Amino acid sequence: MTGKPRSRRARKRPAPPIAPVVAAPRRRVPWRGLGAIAFAFACLVFVVWRLRHEPGAASAAASDGARAAAPATTAAASPAPPATTARSPVPFLTATSGGVVPYPELGQAGVATDDPLTAYRKANVYPPTSRPLTREHLDLLFPNQRHEQRRPTDADDGVDFLFTADRYFVIGAQQLAVTLDVRRGGKAIPVAIAQAFTAIADPHVPDPQRIPFALAARPDGTYTGTVAPGAHRLARQGRIGVYVELAYGDGGTRQRAHFDFEYTPPGGIPATFTGAFRDDLAAGSLVIHAGVDVAQAGKYIVDCNLYDDRDEPIAWTRAKVDLAAGRAEVPLVFFGKALVDRNARGRLHIGQLRGARFDTTRDPDLEQMPPFAGTYATRSYAADELSDAEWDSPDKQRMIKFLEEQKARGIHQGAAARGDRGAPGDDK
Repeated sequence: MTGKPRSRRARKRPAPPIAPVVAAPRRRVPWRGLGAIAFAFACLVFVVWRLRHEPGAASAAASDGARAAAPATTAAASPAPPATTARSPVPFLTATSGGVVPYPELGQAGVATDDPLTAYRKANVYPPTSRPLTREHLDLLFPNQRHEQRRPTDADDGVDFLFTADRYFVIGAQQLAVTLDVRRGGKAIPVAIAQAFTAIADPHVPDPQRIPFALAARPDGTYTGTVAPGAHRLARQGRIGVYVELAYGDGGTRQRAHFDFEYTPPGGIPATFTGAFRDDLAAGSLVIHAGVDVAQAGKYIVDCNLYDDRDEPIAWTRAKVDLAAGRAEVPLVFFGKALVDRNARGRLHIGQLRGARFDTTRDPDLEQMPPFAGTYATRSYAADELSDAEWDSPDKQRMIKFLEEQKARGIHQGAAARGDRGAPGDDK
C-alpha cells in the first residue's frame, strides 16, 4: 500500500464476465510519486539522454553512510491511528552554499520559466526517497483509499452513480465493504440488483468462477454489501473484479459497473511488522529501525509517515531493501533537511507504516504486508541535532556539472525559450 512509486504493469486479459464501465484507478500511491519526484525523474531522464549523447559520459553509484546503534523498543498500540539487519541507505550529505529554495512539494511554481540547472537543483533539494509531508498529500496520508468518481449512466438520462468500496488492498481475513449509490438530480433513486458477483481478474483464467454477493438497500438510499475474497481460495496475491448489474426506471434501463481490488490471502502474506522499533541519528537524519518477520525472502519496499507531537505530518520515507527469511530490521531514513524545513523537534511518531514484496513474475507485482496498526514515538531530538544540508550524491553532482556546462554553452537557457522556434542555442 505504499504510495505510489513503481509501475504496475497492465496486461491484456479476456473480456470479464460483465463488461466493465467503471475503471478502478490503479493505486498510486503509496506507491506513486509526488509532483516534485515526478519532475525530478523527468529531469533525470533528460540528463541521462543527454549524457548518452555526449562523449566520455560515465556513471557511478551513490555511497551509503554508516549508522549508530541504539537499544530496541517495542511499540504500543496506537490510541487512534539478534536480528538480521538490512544495510541503512543513509543519503550522502555535503555542505552546500547558495541556499537553494526547493519547489513546493505540491505544484511546481517557477518550473515553466526556470532554466534546467535551476529547475534540477530546486527539484532535488531532498532525496527522492524522503521528503516533507503535509496534509495536502492525501495519497500518502490515506494510502489505501479508493478514488472512483460519480459517472453518468450509459443511457445519459440524467442518472449518475458511484460504485466503490472502502479500500483497494484487502489482506488476510479482511473483507471488502462495497457501496452503490444511484441518483437522479442529486436524489437517490431505487434500483433492482440484477446480479452482483466477484471474479478473479487473471488473464490466464478466461472463464473465472463467479461468486455472488448481496447488495441491500439502506435508509439513505444507497446499497451496501460485503465481499469475502477468501471464498476464491487464492494461494498468492491476486486481483479480483467486483461486478454489478442494476435496473431502474421500472426495470427498463440497465447499467453495468465494475472495479478491481487486490487481495493477499493469509497464506500469501510475505512478511509482517513485529512492533519492535529503535531510533537514532545518522549523518543528521533520523533513522527508525522497524522490526519485521519475513516469511518470503526478496526485495521489499517499506513506506512510512512521520508526525510531530501535534499530529501534524512532517515527512515520509521509502526504504528499498533485500530481506532474507526470518527476523530483520528495516531502516527508515527521514532526511534531516526535510525535518528541519518542517520545524520538527522533540518526540516524533510514525503512522501509515506499510510495505510490500516486489515480484516481477506476478501481476500484481507487489505482495502486500499488513499495515502496522500501532505507532512508535522516537526519543526527543533538539533541532540542532538534525542536519539542514541539501541532499547530494555523486550522480547529482555529475548532473549539475553537465547542466552548468550546457548553460555556459548557451544551450537551453530557460524553459520558456525551448518553445520558441529557432531560439538561439537550441539543439536542432
